[in-house]
Amino acid sequence: MSVFDVVGVVKYGNMVLQASTVKFEKNSKLVLAPSEKNMYPPKSLTIIADKIEVVDRAEITYDFDGLPGFDPDTPSPPQMGAVGNGANGSSPPGEGSYPQATDGGPGNHGPTGVKGINGQDAPELQIFVGDIVQIHSDAIKVNFKGQDGGKGGKGGNGGKGGDGQKGAASQASDSWYDGDQCDREPGKGGNGGRGGDSGFPGKGGAGGNGGVIKVFAKAASLPAAQGWNYVVKGGRGGDSGDPGSEGAGGKGGPQGTKNDPCPERSEYRGNDGPNGQSMGDVDPNWQTTYKGKDGADGEVNTYELTGVPN
Repeated sequence: MSVFDVVGVVKYGNMVLQASTVKFEKNSKLVLAPSEKNMYPPKSLTIIADKIEVVDRAEITYDFDGLPGFDPDTPSPPQMGAVGNGANGSSPPGEGSYPQATDGGPGNHGPTGVKGINGQDAPELQIFVGDIVQIHSDAIKVNFKGQDGGKGGKGGNGGKGGDGQKGAASQASDSWYDGDQCDREPGKGGNGGRGGDSGFPGKGGAGGNGGVIKVFAKAASLPAAQGWNYVVKGGRGGDSGDPGSEGAGGKGGPQGTKNDPCPERSEYRGNDGPNGQSMGDVDPNWQTTYKGKDGADGEVNTYELTGVPN
């Protein structure tokens, strides 16, 4: 008679577990997981046993991502992939033409953050058992909840608007009858360019789907199987990433150089460019808009086993 004894945490990497008796010791966990690092994880488990014996409070769950914590209880890791920032707008050099110098170029919008990592789908579980021996009605918890999705990546910052070009210099000339006179006032400085909008946050990863569980047991043991604690809810979609910052507007270009006797014209300075839009300006509900999709709930079914497995 073969006995598969689950003591403490037992990781199991095969798709079929067959034994005369599968015995769960107190507070034990049977974890469907790759048997070796970097191996493809099994996506289903079939348990075939004449008898399942539970000493006290056992659990069947899964761990596919190899990170600390079991997948139903820990979300996918946050997206750490970074995007760059939007390019700054151009700032025309030198002195502009009269009467208005060239405006600074607009900053580019920040790039969208990287999408979050999807949660793992819970596996499928089939159990074929003749007799179930246990003390508590909920002696086994089958935690096949879908894994929560990971947080999305941060969006890039918008580029700074380019500075406006300096205005053309004023021009003066000599006159035999009146001395120096101003022929042309200083030119107006170019306006600063608009800052780039903040980069959209990365969308959160989708939640994993809940597991599909089917338990076949003899009529006398079917109520025990029906009383187990099954958790097959879909995983929650991951949170959106953080948006980037909006780019600052460029500085207005100064007036052209003043040459006597031309007047000072401080009002000829170019206007500063407007800042780019923040994510709150673009979409006040961005945290909801860019949240990942929740996973679908799984299902649980129990059936009367009319034949005892060999």
